[in-house]
Amino acid sequence: MTLQPWKKTLRIIGVLLIVMLPIVFAIWFARIRAENDTQQHLQAFASMVLEKSESVISHVNDVREDASRFRGIPCSPAHQVSMLSSLRTSMDVEELIYAHNDDLLCSTFLHPSHPYYLGSPDYSREGDVAIYYFRDTPFFSGHKMVYMRKGNYVAVVNPLAFGNVMTNDKSMQWGIFDTRTMRFFSLSPGVDAQALSGLIRHDSKMFRANQRFYSISHAKRPVAVIVSTSNALFYGFWSHQMTVTVPLGVILSLLIFMGWSWAQRELNSPRRLLMNAMKKKQFHLHYQPIVDIKLGRCVGAEALLRWHGYSGPLVSPAVFIPVAEREGLMSHLTEYVIDYVFDDLGDYLAKTPDIYISINLSATDFHSPYLIDWISDKAHQFGVKTGQIKIEVTERGFIDVAKTTPVIQAFRAAGFEVAIDDFGTGYSNLQNLYSLNVDILKIDKSFIDTLIGPNTSHLIAEHIIEMAHSLQLKTIAEGVENMEQVAWLLKRGVQYCQGWYFARAMPSDEFEAWLARKAVFPGKPHWVF
Repeated sequence: MTLQPWKKTLRIIGVLLIVMLPIVFAIWFARIRAENDTQQHLQAFASMVLEKSESVISHVNDVREDASRFRGIPCSPAHQVSMLSSLRTSMDVEELIYAHNDDLLCSTFLHPSHPYYLGSPDYSREGDVAIYYFRDTPFFSGHKMVYMRKGNYVAVVNPLAFGNVMTNDKSMQWGIFDTRTMRFFSLSPGVDAQALSGLIRHDSKMFRANQRFYSISHAKRPVAVIVSTSNALFYGFWSHQMTVTVPLGVILSLLIFMGWSWAQRELNSPRRLLMNAMKKKQFHLHYQPIVDIKLGRCVGAEALLRWHGYSGPLVSPAVFIPVAEREGLMSHLTEYVIDYVFDDLGDYLAKTPDIYISINLSATDFHSPYLIDWISDKAHQFGVKTGQIKIEVTERGFIDVAKTTPVIQAFRAAGFEVAIDDFGTGYSNLQNLYSLNVDILKIDKSFIDTLIGPNTSHLIAEHIIEMAHSLQLKTIAEGVENMEQVAWLLKRGVQYCQGWYFARAMPSDEFEAWLARKAVFPGKPHWVF
């Protein structure tokens, strides 16, 4: 079986893709795992930031509530001492200020002569709650702080305090915002608030932008945090995951390749190819006429097996027959041939009783106990006389004369004539021929090729013919290719020939048509074929 080069290329590419698929999948799966690890990393940090923010807000509420218990004169020294005492209960609150609406009146250490107007709040809600983001006031000069007011008390908080969480990720950035105004009130150092504002409305759990991975988490309060890390962390996770998944992918690829190799060996094994060829009817029989050169007419044909393979050239029987014998498939092949002969020419033979077909058997099949009954049943089924089926076995099949002789007699008793094929290429002698008691002797083509010429090789052919005559055997010369050979054989008493001079082997329909044209060859022995 052969394939066109482009088909071979496509097949190789296909196999490589299948074999490489586990490795590609391993890399892809490692990427998915790395994305999950990155997402978990970001979400874990975001959760800690939200917890820290909640803690800061809780401390702010505690400080303001403690300060509100003072009942003396506002902004008096005693009041400032009281506010300082409340301030010391929390490390997250930097300063505590007494205010009236948006006017800051005094802090724990500062009491200006005039109130300081803080401006409109960035966030406010009922309950006299207002928050001012990133304000720089005289009470904490030079620093933009978050001022968180409830009632008359304002807690001053460093914006970084809301996200003051330890992490080993040096590339981690974050921004905390309220979900009502979508404005940030806490940002990690170096973050561009404007650039980050364009990302906080993203609805994915994790997304990628600006060569960074982002994740957004929401708290129960109207507060959310967006956190991000660099691609380097993701690629680090990916690399780590591939150290686990890729070796597994390589192992799986090797297993697939080994399995594919085994399957290919099985599928392309000689036994499997032959079995598939029989199953798919790829074996065909061609019939080469056998001619009576004395009477000038065709008397039969030898059935020759042909295998056209799958898409390649004709496969020679010299190639597949030894393989079939080695693989123990000759019995199957013989049954195939017998069925094929009768399906092909059974009806024709029944209507043409003067034509016979020779079937080749291997030495193994020749000794099969049920083969005679098989052929007999087929002949009876189609109404073919047993004399119209000849059995051919190569000379090598008759080495064990003692075992072979009873089989020959059984075939002959059933009405089948037996021929020794390719005679002269084995080890038979006159005594063996006499003991075997066959009907026909076929002279091998290698001897016919040397009949005409100055050498003395034709003496072997003459000796074979004399042996056949002495035993009163019919002789058939194989491989006859020219008129000189026909004349030489006819002169020495050979009655039957087959070869390209008369006709090549042909399919059954062509054989029937050929017979209709060449049933009798006029002008013997100088026919024109």
